Amino acid sequence: MKIVLDFDDTIFNTHQLMQESLAVFRSLGFQEEQFWHAYQKCKEKVGDFDPKTIIDLLGEIKPFDKIKAKKEISLILDDLKDFVYPDFFDFAKSFHKNDLILLSFTTTATQKNKIDNSKIAGFFGNIIITRRDKAEDLEPIFEKHKGEKFFFIDDKTSQVDNIKSKFSEIITMKIKRPQGADIMTASRLADYTIKDLYEAKNIINTEIL
Repeated sequence: MKIVLDFDDTIFNTHQLMQESLAVFRSLGFQEEQFWHAYQKCKEKVGDFDPKTIIDLLGEIKPFDKIKAKKEISLILDDLKDFVYPDFFDFAKSFHKNDLILLSFTTTATQKNKIDNSKIAGFFGNIIITRRDKAEDLEPIFEKHKGEKFFFIDDKTSQVDNIKSKFSEIITMKIKRPQGADIMTASRLADYTIKDLYEAKNIINTEIL
């Protein structure tokens, strides 16, 4: 058996990180709208959350203490254990680590720091941080373990539907966290839509019976 999990909004509370980042910049004199505008421009520019890019973009609006901003954001990013959804630990302890794979898409170095500083690495037998289509990284693993039960859990509808369309045998779950970025988009192909990893655990245990 193999269970593949996404990171942001599946295991990790991205909304909470953004709110704490917003609080840093509000304390430095920026409006909430300015922060979110810089965040969107950052994603357009580098593809993902990147504090340095956001600081540079906000610096184009007005001068501010960038050193203080970098220090405060670094303090948040240095210890992210409390940003991990509590149900992850119950889920991860229910399965052998060699059956768990973390597959996270990113275009920045920040993602590796987030994963490392969340202190979840020890729960996984394999961690893949990719800039490619997730299906490309998943294919060799799927082929190696063909015939075994294979599960894929992600919050993004596009990822879930893409994986299901390419690997019909994989049991897919779209997780809808209350503050997730893709909560409003319904999956056409997911085998299950779930609200948390407690549900995922129950489904997996039923499927492997």
